[in-house]
This record gives sequence, C-alpha cells and structure tokens, in this order.
Amino acid sequence: MKHHTGRILRSSGQGLAALAAAILALSVAPLDVRAQQKISIPSETPASLTQFLRHQAPMATVSGELYLPAKASGPVPAMVLKHGSGGLAEPTGSNIRKWAATMAGWGIAALVVDSFGPRGMASSYADQAKLSSWADVADALSALKVLAADSRIDKTRIGVMGWSRGGGVAWQTALEVVRKSVISDDLKFAVHIVFYGDGEFQYRSAFTDQSPMLFFHGESDNYVGIGPMREFADWAKSKGNDVTFIAYPKTFHDFDVEKSPNGVVKDAEVFTKCDLVLDLSTGKTLRLNHVDNPTTTVEQLAAYPKTCMGKGATVQYNAAARSDAVEKVHEFLKKNFQL
Repeated sequence: MKHHTGRILRSSGQGLAALAAAILALSVAPLDVRAQQKISIPSETPASLTQFLRHQAPMATVSGELYLPAKASGPVPAMVLKHGSGGLAEPTGSNIRKWAATMAGWGIAALVVDSFGPRGMASSYADQAKLSSWADVADALSALKVLAADSRIDKTRIGVMGWSRGGGVAWQTALEVVRKSVISDDLKFAVHIVFYGDGEFQYRSAFTDQSPMLFFHGESDNYVGIGPMREFADWAKSKGNDVTFIAYPKTFHDFDVEKSPNGVVKDAEVFTKCDLVLDLSTGKTLRLNHVDNPTTTVEQLAAYPKTCMGKGATVQYNAAARSDAVEKVHEFLKKNFQL
C-alpha cells in the first residue's frame, strides 16, 4: 500500500531551463480542463538540511504535470501540488490529480510535482531516509520559479498545497530562511495549504513570508499528530501570517483519499513521539524531546529521529470531511486569488 507522511532532518540552480512542454496522453477527470502538459523542473537533491541551506546539493531535474483552465483569459493563478510519501502511485496519485482537475475547473492552473519518479523511487513511507524532505522543498520552490517564468501564469498568485510529507513542504516554504535558499528575489508563494502536515520536527525563522495559510487535520490522526501542527500554526499566526486551522473530529490520515484502503499501514514509519523545534535563523535548538533550550550537537540532532520512531498508523477516507475541505479550499482561493 502506498501512503504518505513526511519527516525532515535530512540550492536551486542559478538559471531557469526553458519550459519544456509536451502533451501527455493521459485521461483526466471530466472537468473544465484544457490539457495536461509535462513540465521539466530544474532542482537539486540535498541529503540534509545543511546541504539545503548551504547550497551544497547535487543538481537534479524533476517533473510536473500542468493542468490549465479551459477558458482562461490572461495570466491565471496557479497552485503547486506536493505529494506525500506515497508519491503519485495509487491511491494518492489519483487524489492529487483529482484536486488538480478540480482547481482547473475553478480557473486555477495546477502543477502536480513528482519528486520521486525522476529520482527512481515510488514511495518513502516505509523508509523516510530514502530521500530527504528538503529535496521536496527544493522541488516546490523550483516549481514556483518555473511557473513564475510562464507567461500564462500570474506570478503574484501562485500558491502551494501539500499532503502529509508534502504538507510539511507547504508550511516550511513559508519560512523566509527556506525560501531564500532557492529564491533570489521577492518571488514567494501567495498562499500555503497544508493537509495533515507533519509538525513533530518544527522549524522556525526570524521572518515568514506573511502569506495566508490554511491547515486541515483529523483529530484522530495517529500518523502525524494534530498537536504539533496546531503549535506551528499558532506560531505562524504570531509572526503575521493570516492562519486558518480546520480540525475534523474522529478523522484519520488520508481523509480526502477516496480509494484509501481504510486500515493500519503496518510498515509506515511514524514519528508522533518525536519533538524538535529548531530556529533556522540562528541554528539554535529551542526544544528537543520536550526539554527547552537543550545543548545539542549536529550529530545528536541527526540521530534523534531513530530514537523516537515507531511503526504503524491508521489511514481512513472521510467523505464528509473531504467535501467540506474542497468547499473551504475553494473559498480560501477565491478570497486570496480574488477570483
């Protein structure tokens, strides 16, 4: 079974490659969609946070599927969609593509970014060390640059939405230290939408991008706990971001994945017992394993996830929660993209 969650503790190229577009012979949902195009995204593959921040990662090229509104007039807003640990395999791939087609029907372009396939992997839920989550972050910000260079897209109205591991990407890219590791000018994500993001490993910075943020989380999620994500959302609000947090009672992970197998994923790595808060602006560890301001080394931080990792978590579809989330995402984008 393919599922997604994300863990971290693991610079972009200087020039934009030309936008390579080739029509894909893929079927899409029966919505108002013009086409699906294959997009090449120059990025890099950092093996750790240090490599990401110091621009020491090897270059890479990942891919994206671009959905465009059928009746667009002038540059349109766009969303970068970031998968979780299940990649674009079933059933999570179908779910993300359904979201993309839905957004195209709303008049919003959607770029589904594939961080796994081009790197020769299908999933990471059973072994998050296969690929650092900072590679996913680099891919998302690189996708932002590619979309901003496309004359069909309004570069001032590009947002990001992610699920689980990809949800981590969606909130991490709101940190200015993270954004500036890939983006050299004032280009930024206009909105951040986080579906059951992971917050056990939290990152802070002196400044955020001030863009609106929308969080969705099931209160019964035992894959990525709701508490740490609420804590980060409250912190982001205190830094000036307009934050909305939606919690669904008796709701588990993957609640919007219609074909979810509904059960326990026994081999999924789970980090709900972990607790780290790190300030990327100063490099200071603010909290580790529920101890404030501890003395730590880089080696200790790198080793910490294995000490608190468990196995097995529940995934379950919730039709009512998905329907509500679709409505709330639409309202959020209509407001912030001025549709």
